[in-house]
Amino acid sequence: MSLPSNLKPLYIEWLETETEKAVQKSEKLGIVYAKALENLRVHDNILRHPNELLAVKGIGNSIKNVLKDRLHAYCKDTGFELPYDPALQVQNIENRQRTKIRSLDDQAENDDRPKKKRRYVPKRRSGAYAILLGLLESNRSGSSKNEVVSLAHKYCDHSFNPNPSSRDFHSAWSAMKTLLAREFVLEEGRPKRYILTKEGEEMAHTLKKADEVTFEDEGAYQDRRNTQSNDGPTNDANDSLEVSANYSDLMEPGSSRQFKVISQSVLDDINPTAAPQIAKKSRSIPGGATSNLLHTDTPAVGRSLRGIKDNIIRARWNGVSYELWEPGAYEIVLAIDHREVKSKKDREFFANQLQEKGITVDTRQLSLSDMIWLARNKTTKRECVLNFMLERKRLDDFAMSIMDNRFVEQKNRLKKTGCKNIYYLVEDIVSDTAVRMADAIRTAVWVTMIYNDFHVKRTKNSDDTVTWLKNMTEVIESHYLKKSLLVMSPHDLKNQEDYFASLQNFRQQFERNETLECCQRFDCFQEIMNKKSLMSVKELYLRALMVNKGVSLEKAVSIQAKFPTLKMLLAAYRNCDSDESGKALISSTLKDEPGTRKVGKALSETLWKTFGKR
Repeated sequence: MSLPSNLKPLYIEWLETETEKAVQKSEKLGIVYAKALENLRVHDNILRHPNELLAVKGIGNSIKNVLKDRLHAYCKDTGFELPYDPALQVQNIENRQRTKIRSLDDQAENDDRPKKKRRYVPKRRSGAYAILLGLLESNRSGSSKNEVVSLAHKYCDHSFNPNPSSRDFHSAWSAMKTLLAREFVLEEGRPKRYILTKEGEEMAHTLKKADEVTFEDEGAYQDRRNTQSNDGPTNDANDSLEVSANYSDLMEPGSSRQFKVISQSVLDDINPTAAPQIAKKSRSIPGGATSNLLHTDTPAVGRSLRGIKDNIIRARWNGVSYELWEPGAYEIVLAIDHREVKSKKDREFFANQLQEKGITVDTRQLSLSDMIWLARNKTTKRECVLNFMLERKRLDDFAMSIMDNRFVEQKNRLKKTGCKNIYYLVEDIVSDTAVRMADAIRTAVWVTMIYNDFHVKRTKNSDDTVTWLKNMTEVIESHYLKKSLLVMSPHDLKNQEDYFASLQNFRQQFERNETLECCQRFDCFQEIMNKKSLMSVKELYLRALMVNKGVSLEKAVSIQAKFPTLKMLLAAYRNCDSDESGKALISSTLKDEPGTRKVGKALSETLWKTFGKR
């Protein structure tokens, strides 16, 4: 007896059973099996031998072997013969031809010509395809992820944002790994900037020409192409206006010096003898126009230039690029973390309520804080972080964060942002935990206000919070009504301390009066202030200690002072003569510390079990 010619119905039936088992074991495993089952159902080809299942998307050796075992058991129970593997027939043919191939080995050895590798060409409207075109269109010497995505999304059929709820765990941005591996794109600096290599740029030009893609600013692209063909590679038009400059002199009250951009016709009317200090300088502008920048006799002023296209002053100080946004050139946006919800059933409460009250709101994932006030440039749509951010806590969650040390850790991370106005908003939701920890909550509030210099605001409920947020946003909007923003774009930050230090340096240099405020770009804030991004070894060590329940930041710092590195702590545990001495190591070492820094015997034993016990 023999099996049917097409075993696909049997494979589907068996895989349905295995999918149910997988879901019970693990949700992730169930998703893998469900995708494989869905692809098997729509597969068009005839399936007979289990090895042919590998042609189905989502089925690998693991699922194939499971179905193979089911087939063997089925044949054993029914008496059917196992299907013949078509791959064996191909192998037999190859064996018969092996003799002929060996006879040609000598000829092949004499052929020293290298084999040509197949050129990688991204699939049309794939993630890699879109990223290459986005980088080509960006016309910058280095673009952030947000800048690339904003241009690339229109060239791709897939989203650049993963959506776990629809089982889309990978986004189109995953193709960046392929482009980096193929050396079509370079990644440099922190925050990360992406640049097309020569090969990547050639591929992007080819894709654009093959699919007749038209950029929004096609004229600027054609001008760049003509410039490159005549004079070689050129820099970003914006970067060409960005040179070393000291802008601090312009911030002094009463200064009459300013940046000016004038047309050719005005320059032609100027009498050279009447204004000998004026010098013309032509620059190529996107779209084929030519600008002439009026330079004064002051070098500091003459070296800082204004972009003609977007009327934004760009310059560089201490190796850090910056832009100057004038009052009225930007709008205030309240960014709310998408995880900040009123309840599971009302996740968009804050965003909806604030929008109804006329507040510009944007919901997204934030690396730090629950709500941040941003400035968004009306022309370039770039965003920067203003000096106002808020951490919202319900009273019961506030009490729990004090217990598990999240409260101290959050405050330390918020201080690293350099933000001048940090608010802790606590909603008075009564709970058993809050009542039990009333004294601890009062102490934490006073410490936060006095020692950390944070603002603490208490509201009755979520509706009261919305009203306060609306009023606060209106106050912030009036505060920035006549302020210029100096927006920094650092390219090489080593850690979160560098983020804070660079901001402080700019403030000391430029904030000479109240008409200017220094800010970091939002994409830089997102990448650098991430919870796990660019942390120092010391911070990782402290976090490892604080993972143990009961180890506060103060206790962790005390342990780190006695054992500066994790290696030294482990070595101290190894040198203990017995388990008892190991359990008492930390408590005995810190016996002379102040009350909050001491470690009791129970906690010392917990640390022994974590780091010392073998």
